[in-house]
Amino acid sequence: MKVLIVVPRYVAQPGEFYQFPLGLAYIAAAVESAGHGIVGLNLNQRAGDVDQLVAEAIEKHQPDICATGGLSPFLPCIAEIFSAARRAKPGILNVAGGGVVSSDAEVAPEIMDIDVGVVGEGEATIVELLSVLSAGDTLADVKGIVFWDEAGTVRVNPARPAVMDLSEIPRANYEVLGFGEQLHLQNPLDHYFLQAAPDNRPRAIDIITSRSCPYSCTFCFHPVGKVYRERPLDDVFEELEELIERFDINLVGIIDELFSLRKARLLEFCERIKPLGVLWMVQLHVNSADEITLKALRESGCVSISYGIESMSPSVLISMMKKSKKERIEVSLAQTQQEQIGIQGNLIFGDTAETLETANESMKWWAENRHFPINLTRLQVFPGSPDYIAAVRDELIIDRVNYAIELPVFLNISGISDGNMDLMTALLWAQGRALLKLGILHRFEESRYHEERGASSYDIDWTCPSCGAENEYRECIIPPENPHALRLHCRSCCDRWDVENRAREATHNAEISGILQNVRDLMEQAKLQDARVELGKLIEKYPDAAEIYAMKAKLSRLREDVETELRSCIFAVGHAPFIAGYHCDLAEVLLKLNVAGAARLHLEQALALDPALARAELALGLLLDRDPSDPTLNSFFPDMFEGPGAVRPLRDTPSYDRKREPAFPVFKRTANRQSVAVKERQPQKV
Repeated sequence: MKVLIVVPRYVAQPGEFYQFPLGLAYIAAAVESAGHGIVGLNLNQRAGDVDQLVAEAIEKHQPDICATGGLSPFLPCIAEIFSAARRAKPGILNVAGGGVVSSDAEVAPEIMDIDVGVVGEGEATIVELLSVLSAGDTLADVKGIVFWDEAGTVRVNPARPAVMDLSEIPRANYEVLGFGEQLHLQNPLDHYFLQAAPDNRPRAIDIITSRSCPYSCTFCFHPVGKVYRERPLDDVFEELEELIERFDINLVGIIDELFSLRKARLLEFCERIKPLGVLWMVQLHVNSADEITLKALRESGCVSISYGIESMSPSVLISMMKKSKKERIEVSLAQTQQEQIGIQGNLIFGDTAETLETANESMKWWAENRHFPINLTRLQVFPGSPDYIAAVRDELIIDRVNYAIELPVFLNISGISDGNMDLMTALLWAQGRALLKLGILHRFEESRYHEERGASSYDIDWTCPSCGAENEYRECIIPPENPHALRLHCRSCCDRWDVENRAREATHNAEISGILQNVRDLMEQAKLQDARVELGKLIEKYPDAAEIYAMKAKLSRLREDVETELRSCIFAVGHAPFIAGYHCDLAEVLLKLNVAGAARLHLEQALALDPALARAELALGLLLDRDPSDPTLNSFFPDMFEGPGAVRPLRDTPSYDRKREPAFPVFKRTANRQSVAVKERQPQKV
């Protein structure tokens, strides 16, 4: 049989960076090794409409099967491919794989126009599936698939056992999906790891040395099953040496869900990769990061470790089943930084055990440990995770189909009221963008235009405050999201610092200035409702203009609407983090709400941006003069929605019966079933 494997379009325009889909490359290799025809179509490297590109590939190659897949957040672009294939060739067999299927197999056929879904590890399953289809046999005995049976009902077959010897799986086919083209277009600012590239010339490749993860964190889903297995290192290095030579690789990303917990294997890996002369990154559990291992990692070329931190509240760590302790996390981070290895990690807020108290615990730690580059984010309940299964059980998720379609969904599974969680989410967004570790920027100049990527590049010279090293970044293409601050990796000590993105185009223009002046006039005339209407129209047209939100904050102050004032200040500082006055505005409203811990962070940031800002200096001085036992000094999130009238999660209502079993619907295929339309979620506005 002939299989068309399509890489979903992850980018806005061809040439932009995307994570190469290693899972699809493994499927391509398995199909080819079984003697079937294989054709690749990478939509990230082809301009044009998806419908047209898929139709052209089908017309040219006449495949029997269209196959693609990925994780649940990529559902819209995956579903688009299958719909296009069906229109181009109604009789084609659509086969999906990856987390978008495995996370909730019963739902997968309802959210995509597919005939078969591969559940879990896919290499052996796709080969057997092709064999059965070629022979015209029934799918009933193929393990590890979900499909529509003759009665039009979704049928999930028994799971396929995990492949225990990973060396038996054919090595990934990088070429058929266009890896060479992606490699050629890589740029230092495309990914934090690529910034480490020697001579500003990244040539990075991803590999895996193990599958799944030995842990069962409640927010996590393992797309290739729950059985943790490691590849023999002989097999790993045979492949790695071949890839380095074939593609002239200088950076290697080890993208295992979790690299080996066995110290002996870790140390052996370090010894064997050292002579290859590449820089590399890895994901580790903090329990694996002792002094000996970290020294070996650094000496072998490891420049970045991603740790699963998630919380610094002991009760939340237990609830998440992290198998780590706060004290151990602190030691591992300190030792990693001492060995001059870069750190990547997150604090995730919103676990089932999360309260305002536990959230403040984590933020207090973050505020006192800003020297570690740890990101702030809200917990997402991803299909397939233990959190998701519990949310379905507890009827927090009633319609699994629509939930999958509408991802990302900010489902509140915590012990925090919905209103307070919404404000926490907004603050986390702003603090992640606006509370910066300021590097010393010397030069930011346009260098040349890159025709193949449709963008200009810039030369950036800056000094690392940690070690004093001078960093020269050359021909850097700014990421498409065009953030206000660029977080850069020091090529000497591997610490990360923020510099202003001077390539960003200001949204300020004559129209905004004119309307804002009109709003000021209306405010002086006490026509507050008219001013509010004018600002609303302006925000609709310019949703990223910080000066509009700053004006809305002033209007809200006059209207004594503290919630809108807070939200407006959050959006202002998030969209213009280098304006010290906006940090002061946010700090003032936080102080009104007794959130002194967060206020202090923004006042300190204001002074870092403008040391002569008397307004910030005075307010910070008053804060520092407070009694150290004042509990508001350790408050980082406002409490505005607890008590009577608060919107609480369903499971906390008195009438809810936690022990009731969930009702799983049986999905039926209708005669004229169409692929489900994917809704585009609109950004929240204040």
